[in-house]
Amino acid sequence: MLKHKPVRRPGQDIRTLPTYTIPEAAAFLAIKQRTLFSWYEGNDPILKASGHNGSVHLLSYRDLEEAYRIYLLRERFHFPLQFVRRSMRNARKLFRSQHPLQRADAIKECLQDLVYDKPARGARPRTITSLGKKPGQQLVEEVANMFAERIEAGRFIFPWRFAASDHLSRPVSMNPRIMSGRLVVTGTRIPVTVLWGRKRAGVRVEEIAKDYGLDTDTVEKALTHIGIRQKAA
Repeated sequence: MLKHKPVRRPGQDIRTLPTYTIPEAAAFLAIKQRTLFSWYEGNDPILKASGHNGSVHLLSYRDLEEAYRIYLLRERFHFPLQFVRRSMRNARKLFRSQHPLQRADAIKECLQDLVYDKPARGARPRTITSLGKKPGQQLVEEVANMFAERIEAGRFIFPWRFAASDHLSRPVSMNPRIMSGRLVVTGTRIPVTVLWGRKRAGVRVEEIAKDYGLDTDTVEKALTHIGIRQKAA
């Protein structure tokens, strides 16, 4: 864990403060460290970090939302990596933003393509523009938000190690205004790292659950999410 991280400026939105290292973000989101590192490295990175401490990338909460959307595109919706990379490059140009996937209202899926859904305004009609397959080409098909189950933009991230196949479980969550955006058991202020520490100390899951007023299944899922395998009964 990095000791000296950026300090929040007066009036700064806490969601934009780059306070997570990549290893921390990888642990919270259950993404392999080397995978997450690769998304921020190279001459044509898929994602760009909001901050740096020397050569160390520092991510904001909004960066984590963006990274988790990439994870869902890859693991749940099976978009090829090069297609995602190309789409992100085109989206940066279209939005004139280094963080296009933070525009949660805009990036959607349509007929195995990523599109920019721009709502109607005044006399200007709604337009849907391809980002991936045919950059710049306007489409007319309906689109569906891909991320609503797991991300409430600016409010909650519900990461889950098995999100690709389990669409319902939400054992853990992140909220920038709950425990400074650390990973907690959903609906509580209990950091998952606290459960992990008790488990490492040899305390049984049943005892941990009782101590914190949680059910055993929730504790087991929270520990599983951060990579602690539960022994079969």
